Amino acid sequence: MDNEKFGKFIKELRKEHNLTQKELADKINITDKAVSKWERGLSFPDITMLGLIANELNVTVEELLNGEKSNNKDNKEKIDVEEAVKQALEKVKNKQEKRKKMIKKAKKITKIVLIILVVIGFIIQLGYLYISKEYNFEYIIDSLFYIINEIILISALVIIWLFKDKKILKIVMTIFLGIIMIINLAILFRNGFEKQSIVTFSSDLSNGLVIKKDKSTNQVTLYNNVVALFARPMEQLSEPVKDIKYDWMRNDVCALTYLTNNNELREYVISLDESTYKTSYRPLKKALWGDWQNVKQTQVTTKVYADSKNIRIKKNGEEYKFEYDDCKQVRENSLILYKDNVPKFIITLSENAVIDDETGIIKDKGTIYLKEISMNKEIKEELYCMTPKDDDLTDYNYVNLAKGDFEVRNGILYVSLDGKKTLEVPGDFTEMEDSYKDGNYLISGEKIAFYYNENGSRYLVYSNNKGNSWNNIQISNYGSIKIIDFPSQNVGYILQFLDLAMSSAVGNILKTTDGGTTWKVVNEGIDNGYDKTYKEGSKIKFTSDNVGFLTMPDVNGDVCDLYITKDGGVNFEKMNIATNPECDYYHLPTVNEEGQIELNITKGYASDESRYKTMQVFISSDGGNTWVLQENS
Repeated sequence: MDNEKFGKFIKELRKEHNLTQKELADKINITDKAVSKWERGLSFPDITMLGLIANELNVTVEELLNGEKSNNKDNKEKIDVEEAVKQALEKVKNKQEKRKKMIKKAKKITKIVLIILVVIGFIIQLGYLYISKEYNFEYIIDSLFYIINEIILISALVIIWLFKDKKILKIVMTIFLGIIMIINLAILFRNGFEKQSIVTFSSDLSNGLVIKKDKSTNQVTLYNNVVALFARPMEQLSEPVKDIKYDWMRNDVCALTYLTNNNELREYVISLDESTYKTSYRPLKKALWGDWQNVKQTQVTTKVYADSKNIRIKKNGEEYKFEYDDCKQVRENSLILYKDNVPKFIITLSENAVIDDETGIIKDKGTIYLKEISMNKEIKEELYCMTPKDDDLTDYNYVNLAKGDFEVRNGILYVSLDGKKTLEVPGDFTEMEDSYKDGNYLISGEKIAFYYNENGSRYLVYSNNKGNSWNNIQISNYGSIKIIDFPSQNVGYILQFLDLAMSSAVGNILKTTDGGTTWKVVNEGIDNGYDKTYKEGSKIKFTSDNVGFLTMPDVNGDVCDLYITKDGGVNFEKMNIATNPECDYYHLPTVNEEGQIELNITKGYASDESRYKTMQVFISSDGGNTWVLQENS
């Protein structure tokens, strides 16, 4: 006999008669729970009740035991009712035995698990009491001590009730453990929530950080060496904290942004790598030199420009400038940028940023992370260096220049003698970005000379050894510098205009014989019968320490006279060696590879180089004393 089939048949018959379980139970004087068990196949009615049930449901006992109605009333299958009932009861008994075994097994497993849990809990608590005393470790959350106690007590109480002990012993142990649980909970709610805990891990889970804030004092303590449920106190923030947030800049650098009780924004960076224990760090100032950009993001372009003067950031249509004195370096990997003593940005070297040992510059393909500092959620950006780098960074050109070129950027003057190495000229060239014209600076051989204005004074900065060392000399700041010329390392000349009237210029020629340290006036212009002047377009060129040339173009630039000096600029003599009267002396002479002075005499307009034509070329091999006309010129 199938118990499930029997139960299903009972249920169908009950519903055919529109009876509920309770209504059927009332008719045969039993509980509705008994009817429910029959229908679910969990039990079988007493044999004496079969006739009563069959009568109420309008079936025969045989149909009831078969679990289905007979199709042929005249040929009903005859079954042994007593045997059928016996089989049904046997099945129910087997099911009950099986269920008891499962419950017994579940209790056994539960006891084992709870015992293991109690043992582990005790080990954790004893371990905590030991390492907290010996090694100054704490739980990552203060309430864990009391929560683990509660778990141990609850587990112990369940174990006691699962064992077949005397009832009185269970009651006594329940009361005892219950009192301890209540005391533990009371201490938990009193002491366990005095501190707010923040537990965070880096993206690769290699480093963890715990931040605990005392709710009564707002004092924040930082913990590192996070191991399982424990962490060791590292340091305290110097001032009470109203609100705090964290951002992992990389797997071993975490940046904390917080507000003080006075709503002042602060930034604190924690470096968890081995360099934490170093006592000195290599400055990041030079490491960041170059132009950086977030090339992987298309919506907003962020750029960083770093040089020896400052760091400039362009982001969201705004530009920020940070002097290095306003930046705070953290270890060897991070720089906090301040504006008016308020932290504005943080720059952190990425994991792939390797600093070259020789130059202190980040090697090729190294990137940096940039994040704006605020209490809002800010996106960390990865920036790539847009200035090309070679494996050898000794001559790293973070400003690319051709041979003999210069550029003023951010008040810094860069120059290159060979197109390979970029030199930084010392001085503040902020006011000079658009002031340099052809001739009022010098890039020649080993000699470099520029001037700049700062705080109402003028300075000449020059190098005699290709930029390996520099001299910075204050000079007269009257008028404007027209030409700087050094025919040798020690002797130099400056053509300086003090005033302009029509096409004439009042000025002088300054000379140095000690490389630029001291200067004196050697000439104040060409005497025209009324006064001594130069022309607005005048230029000078010295081919040796004492031999030099001066151009004197007219107001329209159609005609240009040329003067020569052989005594270092003291006296000038007008040159007149051209045989063609239509020629002028627009071009200053040059020195060729043989050391001869070469002078091109032209015809045309001195103010428009595209309209002049070289008519005659003269060569002097004796320092300008005699000149020889070249054939076929």
